[in-house]
Amino acid sequence: MRTLIALTLLLVSFPSVMAERGLTFDQNNISVKAAVDAKTITVSYTFQNKSKRTITIARYDSACSCLSATVKDSKLVYKPGEKGEIKVTFALGNFSGTVKKTVLLWTTDDPEEAASSILTVEVTIPVLFEVTPRTVFWIQNGAKEPKVVKIKVNNIDPIHIIKHMGTNENFDYRIKTIRDGWEYELVITPKDVSVPCFGMIKLTTDSPIPRYQRQMAFACVKRDVKK
Repeated sequence: MRTLIALTLLLVSFPSVMAERGLTFDQNNISVKAAVDAKTITVSYTFQNKSKRTITIARYDSACSCLSATVKDSKLVYKPGEKGEIKVTFALGNFSGTVKKTVLLWTTDDPEEAASSILTVEVTIPVLFEVTPRTVFWIQNGAKEPKVVKIKVNNIDPIHIIKHMGTNENFDYRIKTIRDGWEYELVITPKDVSVPCFGMIKLTTDSPIPRYQRQMAFACVKRDVKK
């Protein structure tokens, strides 16, 4: 019986506790799909001060330089009941596939190390030039067998590899054309696996979309952690 009473009191008080926490966002997590040639995506997060006190936005920040945030009308102080909006712009650069990034927001009454709100944007960017897997591995002192990276074009028009370059001479590679402009195989073989090392195979394509003009595959000889 006491447990039931305690639970009832908790449920009754929970909304008021949440209201006292400050700014309440209509959505903290937003998912969007980007156009094939999009360079940026902007999403809006609307909020309201549902507390009984005036709240000041102290700062907002992201760990990724690809994100920038602005508060509508540069308004940082919100009285009880007031509404506001934060716009977050994601510079898509060479990202592809599904990418998730966050912006943290602090108010003046937050502990310095704790953000009051976490805003997440998840962007799905079409993968027109698909490299699978992106990285191939060998174990130190293990077998030096070739590994295959498959390349597939998911586009209405073909995309050709017009130039390529390796950054580490320890990794031999060759590009096998399955269907020109549509499907390739990148075969990578290490010369030496006695020490850990890392290399990239840089691929240049004739895609008219900048995001797909430069692609990379990675090769790595990693330390055997079992020894």
